Amino acid sequence: MKEDADKDKDKDSKIWGALLFGLIGATVTTFAVGQLRRSVDWFYVQLLRTQSRKGQRGGSFRTSFQEEAWRKHNKRLQEEYEEEMERVKSFLMVHNETERNAKFRLERNKYKRSYESWRENGHGAYHQHFQREDWYWKTDTSFRERRTNYQETPRETGNYALSHHYSMLGLDRFRKTPYSDAEIKTAFRTKAKEYHPDQNQDNIEAAEAKFKEVLTSYEAIKQERRN
Repeated sequence: MKEDADKDKDKDSKIWGALLFGLIGATVTTFAVGQLRRSVDWFYVQLLRTQSRKGQRGGSFRTSFQEEAWRKHNKRLQEEYEEEMERVKSFLMVHNETERNAKFRLERNKYKRSYESWRENGHGAYHQHFQREDWYWKTDTSFRERRTNYQETPRETGNYALSHHYSMLGLDRFRKTPYSDAEIKTAFRTKAKEYHPDQNQDNIEAAEAKFKEVLTSYEAIKQERRN
């Protein structure tokens, strides 16, 4: 028992010794750090005082070394900025050129496909469309050439026919305010577009007959207004 008690005392002594040694070490370290910090602060204060005196005498507080370092730093920043701008410009030029080439190829391929389709179909849809347009103008011309016939229409039937022509264009002949030339032309274009064969592919023959009636009515109204 006595030996165990002695061993415990030895352990306690060692522990307390280690704690005391650590405390002394920490105190010394704290003192050394504090002393070093005070020394640095004192040196910094002295440096500021020296620079302040130089400034009061009209001189710059920067040394020639500091000026040179500052100048080199600014020069390097400027060079890096210019290099970065050059890279951006080069990237934008390449990007724009690529975009223009892509648009050009897209438009070229589109027109190429249209031309090839036109050739393969034997001018099909285009030829048919132009034939219809040609028929329209020929029909319009034929009615212009025959417009003198409207002068030979008897007066009794002329009023009824004229009312019919106005109704063909969707107009009321007996409206209190007479129609202007622009209104009649607009009404004609609306009806012509409605009955045009291109707009009625499912019943072209009926559309052509109706379209001719619209043309006849339009020419009759124009002739009546001239007279």
